[in-house]
Amino acid sequence: MQRLSETSVLLASETTLFINFQIQPNMERNEIMALIATEFVKGAASTIVVNKSADSAMNKGRGANTNPFLGRVLIVKTYCGYVMGTDYQNSIEATAERMGNDAEAHLKKVWHKPTAQFGEWFSTDKATESKVYLKLQRNAKQVGCKTTTTYIVDGHEATAAEEAAITLWLKKKNNTQSSTQVEMGIDKEHEQTFILPQLDTIVCIKQGAREVYPQRELADAEAMAYAVAAV
Repeated sequence: MQRLSETSVLLASETTLFINFQIQPNMERNEIMALIATEFVKGAASTIVVNKSADSAMNKGRGANTNPFLGRVLIVKTYCGYVMGTDYQNSIEATAERMGNDAEAHLKKVWHKPTAQFGEWFSTDKATESKVYLKLQRNAKQVGCKTTTTYIVDGHEATAAEEAAITLWLKKKNNTQSSTQVEMGIDKEHEQTFILPQLDTIVCIKQGAREVYPQRELADAEAMAYAVAAV
């Protein structure tokens, strides 16, 4: 089990209140996007900490067998060595070329698209364009690149026994390789992983000495908006 520092646990548990916070298309969100796009170097190794409720990742059960952890667990994922601001299609085409395959990517229909501003860094949902996602990518061969998962239950880091119990309720995922990359001749060893964490679930982004805390900044912006409205 990945152990968090005392400060990290406090930060993760503090942000429990913000899990259901929905980012609205306003100046504050755009400012956060601009901060990330200008503060960090595109394509450089970074560490991104994301947390969100575990409810959607767990089976609910029913009756006497109802999941006792519903509403109580945060999943904290730390993406170490990932890069931001990369283009998935260009990346997998370059990987295929390096492997000696002359393959052009034919991506399946996706639910997201680049944002109007800072589209190299962020995507938004096509249906409503109301949510913003940070583009993250890793290379399977990149040294030091890894993902760790920690569970926060009732505000504290889960013990080994609690984590084992939580794991029993998690939905099973198929660990299959991207069909697009398979068609391009990219093997598992060279596979490119592309993920899109929602902006309001990101606790911290760290790249060298640079650090930004999007979730805290968004919460502060929301509190300020309420304070101004109350005057």
